[in-house]
Amino acid sequence: MGGMVVRTLLLVGLLAGLPWLRSSETMPETAPAAPPTGSTPATSASRIEVLALDSDAYRALAIPRSYKSDVEASTRLLVFRDGLCVRDRGLITSHKTQNGGDTRSIVMEETGITERAVVASDERTAIVASTRYVSRVDVTPGTTSTKNDTIRGATTLTLVDPAHPDGRWRVTLEEARWVQDVIVLPAGAGAAITTFLPRTGPSDLRLLDASGRERLRVPESAAETLRLEASPDGGFVAAELAFPEGGTWERAVMVVAADGATQWTYGWRYGDDKEPTDWGLERGGILTVRLASGVRRFDSTGRRR
Repeated sequence: MGGMVVRTLLLVGLLAGLPWLRSSETMPETAPAAPPTGSTPATSASRIEVLALDSDAYRALAIPRSYKSDVEASTRLLVFRDGLCVRDRGLITSHKTQNGGDTRSIVMEETGITERAVVASDERTAIVASTRYVSRVDVTPGTTSTKNDTIRGATTLTLVDPAHPDGRWRVTLEEARWVQDVIVLPAGAGAAITTFLPRTGPSDLRLLDASGRERLRVPESAAETLRLEASPDGGFVAAELAFPEGGTWERAVMVVAADGATQWTYGWRYGDDKEPTDWGLERGGILTVRLASGVRRFDSTGRRR
């Protein structure tokens, strides 16, 4: 379905207001360097692309080394302005493992960094999610407790556009929290993300506005976010939620306008006639719910069409 995000765990090599932001900053305005003449792609446009280092499309660009960072990285984030590449950023995934214990214990300590980029459907903005972490797991023979196993680190989200190739804004999540799903909304409208704590499982939901500030949050203690989808026009976001036992609903789809103007929820309990076999979000925030009895459609305010 359009806008659907494949849930991707970033657990690379692991063995196992704004209350959530540790920091938030708007990047200073800087004049980008003059683009080289040898980096003109086939299509002249201001856009963002993600290409593999060994792809023919990337090799054809012949971007000067001075425009590149982390040149050995196998995945490249390219920022084009007026058809010319003004930034070529390598997305890093690396880790190392060592014994972090002492003479009496064996502790597998892993340190690393993992980065990925998600581009908006209009290719005008992208978010780079970068996580630096340290994982420690006690594997001493005879040890059964996991109380000393830890994961520390920080995840930073940076929004990039052709006018701000090094970042228009940047936010850092609280200690040890990782990003799972990311949808970058078109027209610079912000983003919808889910985040989680490694080894604990459930994901929360966060809706960010155009400046990176939190517009909405559903913590995992209130409901676990199972699926995230944006409407094709990027004006609305829908999230499928699972609630703790004892509430009015066991599952629901919440539809939220990207600008925060409207919000409503379609809920159900397992086995009742409102439980869908599938659902989708259409342009304009129209929710389509497929039931055993047929298809129902609701407008962006929850009114049945």
